[in-house]
Amino acid sequence: MSERESSGRDRPFSTEAVGTLIWLLDGHGLDRRRYSVLNRLRRVRDSSQFETLPDALRQQVRQIIADAES
Repeated sequence: MSERESSGRDRPFSTEAVGTLIWLLDGHGLDRRRYSVLNRLRRVRDSSQFETLPDALRQQVRQIIADAES
């Protein structure tokens, strides 16, 4: 794991930032960077702050990750 990846694990995130990641995945312009956005959503899901997100947003994150893994 790089220093950049490890330092980003505990950074706070906002509801708007997570919503933006979901919006980007819904678009079709992320073919090459899709994996990066999915990895960021996985880090959000695995963080201690995940429970602070609105329920609907948490459900979207879980569904997107489940769809990507199936």
